Amino acid sequence: METLPKRIQKFVALYYPDARIRKIALKYNHVIMGEGSYSNPGVVASAASAAPVIIGKNVSIAPNVCFITQSEPNNSHILKNNKYVSKYLIKKNSIVVEDDAWIGANVTILPGIHIGKGAIVGAGAVVITDVEEFSVYAGIPAKKIRTIK
Repeated sequence: METLPKRIQKFVALYYPDARIRKIALKYNHVIMGEGSYSNPGVVASAASAAPVIIGKNVSIAPNVCFITQSEPNNSHILKNNKYVSKYLIKKNSIVVEDDAWIGANVTILPGIHIGKGAIVGAGAVVITDVEEFSVYAGIPAKKIRTIK
């Protein structure tokens, strides 16, 4: 897998029908998945080696989930040098998903987020704050709906 061009590795990680192969391809895109974890097709990880996505054991990830560990205005020198933007908006932090969590379809998870053990994130949510363990979060932005333990 290492010998394949990066764009081919990303394609395999996104669309290969066998979850075992997707898991290997995601590893080369800085996603560390625990034993028994599963990702559906379309999972995107915008991760850097300095800020990986760390997924615990027995985590279920639905289709089209987007993990973003690095956020910055890549091509704009004006925005990169703006004090407010550089202090508050440019981020590069790992995402951690603890054991037995369930991430619904089309969820977006932003840099530095920690999703607790046994947590559920509802379909279409945009996660901008940490998710407590054994809780259900949904919406844009994701908010706590209930505790399940």
